[in-house]
Amino acid sequence: MRDFIEFESLNDEKNVMVQVLARANPSPARQASDILRAWVRQDRLALREEFEKGLSLCSQPDAVGLEDEQIDLLKAVVSRLNVGPGAVRPDPGDPVVRLCITLLMHLAAQS
Repeated sequence: MRDFIEFESLNDEKNVMVQVLARANPSPARQASDILRAWVRQDRLALREEFEKGLSLCSQPDAVGLEDEQIDLLKAVVSRLNVGPGAVRPDPGDPVVRLCITLLMHLAAQS
């Protein structure tokens, strides 16, 4: 029984470490996911904050280990959504917003 408890404890510590590392080393997929969460909640302030984080991530010169294509996609989508009010007040009929959200969903699935 003791071995099982120690194993669970190690497993919990490993999960916490993975979560800490994921936050310390953001990825385009994780950032896309964070943007989508704010968009679904229609939280304007959080959405703008996530846009800023996404653009900041894309402008890091030492984005080692990050896929160039994912960075380019995130940058293009966030730049487009950040320009107008469409992302904050989404219009289901707006094809640009729909395309951007679809691309963010695709990118978020890459994690």
